[in-house]
Amino acid sequence: MKFLKNVFSQLHSFLLWALVSFLVWSWVFAFATDAPAAQKVTVYCNVPALEDTALAAKLEENLPQGLKMIQVRSFDYVMFDTGTIDKGDLFILPQSAIDEYDGQFTPIVGQEGTLIYDPETGQGAAKSYILYGDEPYYLFLGAGSVHLDDGLAEEIAQLLLALS
Repeated sequence: MKFLKNVFSQLHSFLLWALVSFLVWSWVFAFATDAPAAQKVTVYCNVPALEDTALAAKLEENLPQGLKMIQVRSFDYVMFDTGTIDKGDLFILPQSAIDEYDGQFTPIVGQEGTLIYDPETGQGAAKSYILYGDEPYYLFLGAGSVHLDDGLAEEIAQLLLALS
């Protein structure tokens, strides 16, 4: 009985140690497996549901020269990190959210925004990986993307638009 009492008295210390250990190893793993911004393209999707890992793997099948990885993230990452919107390369946004981020995007190939999903026809890119809502969705380049000059983000945008 004394043994159990001793274990339970130390339980909070064990749980705290486990939590800190988990957080440290998660950070180490994320740091070790990440690529520099110049060697990756990050796609942020403001959609109801997303198979981010599967979409990233599909896009990585045809990586252009100079890229090591593609990250596909839910738009929740933008909400938690206020600097993320400045660092993103590609953004998929519903029509209702475009005005909220005015000036933070640059057009793809001279367009205001590229239509990526049309709810009237049900046609859209990467529908196997992205669940769109009931409004039109557009694809934009981030104004702060490091790939504006080298064209790598636009190449990934074209790959994304070619997915059915």
